[in-house]
Amino acid sequence: MGDVSVVDTGSLAEEELRQADRIARQRWMRRHRRDLALQVVLGGGLPVLLLGLWQLGADVGIIDQRFFPSPVRIVARSYDDVVNHGLLPELAHDVQITLIRLLIGFAIGGAIGILCGLAMGNVRMVRDALSPLIYATYPMPKIAILPLLLIIFGIGNVSKVAVVAVGVFFVTCLSTVTGVLYCNPIFRDVGRSFGFPVLVQYTHIVIPAALPAIMNGLKLGIGQALILVVSAEFVSANDGLGYFIWSSWQIFDISRMFLGLACLAIGGAIAVIGGDLLERWLVPWGNRQ
Repeated sequence: MGDVSVVDTGSLAEEELRQADRIARQRWMRRHRRDLALQVVLGGGLPVLLLGLWQLGADVGIIDQRFFPSPVRIVARSYDDVVNHGLLPELAHDVQITLIRLLIGFAIGGAIGILCGLAMGNVRMVRDALSPLIYATYPMPKIAILPLLLIIFGIGNVSKVAVVAVGVFFVTCLSTVTGVLYCNPIFRDVGRSFGFPVLVQYTHIVIPAALPAIMNGLKLGIGQALILVVSAEFVSANDGLGYFIWSSWQIFDISRMFLGLACLAIGGAIAVIGGDLLERWLVPWGNRQ
């Protein structure tokens, strides 16, 4: 009888735990759906409200449509240019060129920044040697070094990629250093207590602990990369989205200019959403909600 009671009590406790886990999951799913719906409503409602105010201001004459055409007029003109006047191949080419420059520069700058940040965070001598140079040059506007890069690499794609890589490098490097330095010391103590090799401590303790900060640096870096590649295309390029927008402004084709800006906004939104999804996948322990 005693054995039966123990078994029954254990089974009952396991069933209660499973039921509590199901309830917790259901609550989390309801909260997640509610938060997602709220994000969609607020995130989509504000742009729609602003576009509505813009349209209203243009209709009643508050906004001069020579400089700020109404959203309806911009959409109609863009559709006409893309469908009837063959603008789509030119726009697709410019988007492709900008995307290639951005991705190559982002990959180079991000990789070097992470490696340098890990070295600075883990090795005191490297940090002491590089910190003065990095902290002194970080506040400098990166587009200001574009003339120097043009002298070194010429006016081709390499100079645009280089300025993007430089901007991404600083953001990812400093974020990585911060993540490594402010890693909870208890994690390292546990690794040393278990006698883990130094390489294992870095790959299984230090880097995972610093990964949320690294991902944050990469997300900031993609915004920096987009700003720099478009700025470089403003200055010295004959293709790319920056050139598309700048040339539209020069011929005072405002609707065409807004079409380029809309492409940039869509690209930036996709990059941010993609970065968030990648972070949730790679760093589930860094998400508090």
